[in-house]
Amino acid sequence: MAVAFRFTRQLSQTAGSLMASCRRNLGMASVLMAKADKSVDPIQKLFVEKLQEYKKKSAASGDELVDFTPDKKAKMEVEMDQIRKRFGGGNLEEFPKFDFDEASA
Repeated sequence: MAVAFRFTRQLSQTAGSLMASCRRNLGMASVLMAKADKSVDPIQKLFVEKLQEYKKKSAASGDELVDFTPDKKAKMEVEMDQIRKRFGGGNLEEFPKFDFDEASA
């Protein structure tokens, strides 16, 4: 009789802890699934799509700038000519070389 009582008490304790564990696991699973659904932010999705679109355009344009129209190219040339006139010409796309004399320093 005592063995049966201990057995039923042990079984009820095990069942209680098993039920609590199942409730916790199911509760966490629902929270994690909800977070996974919300992680697809529409703004983030749009940003990724634009990055992929830019990557395709960049690969198609080669060494040129992306979406570089002849009108934009003409405007850039006008601006570059003005800068060349102001700063004495030369190649504006290379870093200037500086020569320092040790004696004057």
